[in-house]
Amino acid sequence: MRGENDIELQLREMKLNYPFLSDQSIDLIISSLIEENDFMPTSKFYRWLELLNKEIIFEVEFIGLNKLNNWYFDEKKNLRHISKKFFSIEGIKVEMEFNGEARKSWDQPIINQPEIGFLGILCQKKMGILYFLIQAKIEPGNINKIQVSPTLQATKSNFTLIHGGKTPPFLEYFNTNSKFIRIIVDQLQSEQGARFLKKRNRNMIVEVDEDYIIEAIPHNYCWLTLGQIKNLMKKENLVNMDTRTVLSCIQL
Repeated sequence: MRGENDIELQLREMKLNYPFLSDQSIDLIISSLIEENDFMPTSKFYRWLELLNKEIIFEVEFIGLNKLNNWYFDEKKNLRHISKKFFSIEGIKVEMEFNGEARKSWDQPIINQPEIGFLGILCQKKMGILYFLIQAKIEPGNINKIQVSPTLQATKSNFTLIHGGKTPPFLEYFNTNSKFIRIIVDQLQSEQGARFLKKRNRNMIVEVDEDYIIEAIPHNYCWLTLGQIKNLMKKENLVNMDTRTVLSCIQL
């Protein structure tokens, strides 16, 4: 890992050679160039991920839709949750005509979830380098069980506790105007229109002051540089789509 003097030298050179770049842009560029770190070397990251995968006993059993707890079919045969939240599975007919060509149509199921969720990554400077807090998250449809996910990945129904569970970790950093937080990215993006109906997410990257102490980081979270995450993206089924989506919103 590069020393602090090397980082300071590189910062001065970049500011001299690229005066149009903001300090924030320079921080992002430097993080993207650093492919190792003292907190979580990449070799240690793979061991950490392997241990987490071994710790979790995870089984998926396919059952009939009519056997789902707290879900039911309404009068139109749409699948809904008893809370009237989360999402519903509905049928739609699509008709399309383009430039006077013959009209095309098809039927399909679609996930109706007109909510705005959070996809957020928390970052913080450590010894002059910008680090990103990622989550090793398991989801039922994942290949490889655990994948690298954003710090916060939550639908509105999740973070308003419709499921009756706990508040997602770090939610408070993404819905506050606190003076110790700076917003790097905050973009509203729609989610997979072929599968979701009018579902959107706030894609966010927020930076916390370097001297601010983030307490109680769960054991399935770790700090990586942007360069490390970039290299992990080369591995299939490791960095999930939501992490990629958030990072793709970075503008220098």
